Amino acid sequence: MDLIAAHRHAVAKVESLGKRLMQAEEAEAALIGPRLDAVMADEALVRRQAAMAPVADVCELKMKAAYFARLMNDGWCDVDAGDLH
Repeated sequence: MDLIAAHRHAVAKVESLGKRLMQAEEAEAALIGPRLDAVMADEALVRRQAAMAPVADVCELKMKAAYFARLMNDGWCDVDAGDLH
């Protein structure tokens, strides 16, 4: 599931920029804000692609379900009904 790996990478980018934003001075925060918005949009796109991606077998289905359950339980994201159609 390359999309799950891509999503993990996107999440790491969002977390990294989010931490930088929280610690930034006002001028730097003004520069980081738009970048964070773009990275968050990319993360949402990859999350939707991963949610909609077909699975080859039951093993992949279980892995995908566990991944999204972990994301939702950690409060990181919600999967919208539109993400699954």
